[in-house]
Amino acid sequence: MKQNYLKNPHNKVFMKNKFVYKFFKSDKKYLNEKFFYLNYKIKNIPKLISFSDSRRLLIFNNVGSRIRKKDLNVEKLKIINEYFIKNNVYHNDFRVKNILYNKKDNTYYWIDFEYWDTHFTDYRKSKVSDDLRDLLFNII
Repeated sequence: MKQNYLKNPHNKVFMKNKFVYKFFKSDKKYLNEKFFYLNYKIKNIPKLISFSDSRRLLIFNNVGSRIRKKDLNVEKLKIINEYFIKNNVYHNDFRVKNILYNKKDNTYYWIDFEYWDTHFTDYRKSKVSDDLRDLLFNII
């Protein structure tokens, strides 16, 4: 059994220079996200640079910074989401915290694909403050 060096229930993310280091507490989430990055080469996601199964670690290019909900371009995000769906990719954790913005390139990037699947799975039954499902899917 792997030692759990993460003391809280969430993943740990560290940034150093041009890279982001993401350590996972859950094997299932780690394997799901790793599978996604190794098998889907689509735009608007960071590039996976390396990984370590023994440490449950993924290393990505740092592609941008967090953005506030009020500053999002919802139409651009809908286009990206529609592109994902055409490629049978459903992020399934539609939150502002899972979007990065690169000012230099004027580009949005989706991150945190630990809940992704080839179909829509609304695993979160109640809304959270930065939820984007209503905006992306025109839910009333």
